[in-house]
Amino acid sequence: MKPLVEKALLEWKEAFDRTHESAVNVLTLALPGLAVAKTPSYCCPVTLHIDQPGIGEGKVCVDDDHRATVELDNVPNAVIAEGVDELFGIAWFDGADGPLADAGPGSYAYDDESTAGEYEVVIGTHGIGRVYAAYVPVGYAVELLDALTSARERQEAELAVSGAPGR
Repeated sequence: MKPLVEKALLEWKEAFDRTHESAVNVLTLALPGLAVAKTPSYCCPVTLHIDQPGIGEGKVCVDDDHRATVELDNVPNAVIAEGVDELFGIAWFDGADGPLADAGPGSYAYDDESTAGEYEVVIGTHGIGRVYAAYVPVGYAVELLDALTSARERQEAELAVSGAPGR
């Protein structure tokens, strides 16, 4: 390889690695408790894991194209409803005719045509649901995680003020 090309390729690789490192930083700030996990050989270069009561369990992966996939189970329905409606707006997801808090148990989806990202939230039957976002830009995943975290924090603060027993 020509020295000039080799130097430019090395600079690109370093920038690529810095972008992944920055993605880890911003994702873990958006969802406290999210931490770097061992990445299976068949998976994306970056895998983050969480198992935290009140916000859920699952993983976030960042692929070579700097797109994120968020898979969170055991997320309180109230956190999903408030966070998603706050971020996207009321009735943004297919099947939701109003606020997600008023929607019955079921799966609600949104496909972002501009990014090819896929979103699905499941409002569960026992107060616990699921959040899934696939192939979304890292920034969008950060916004989603931050909205869920903010919803959980608001709800916990309200419980503390009201004196109601927590989760």
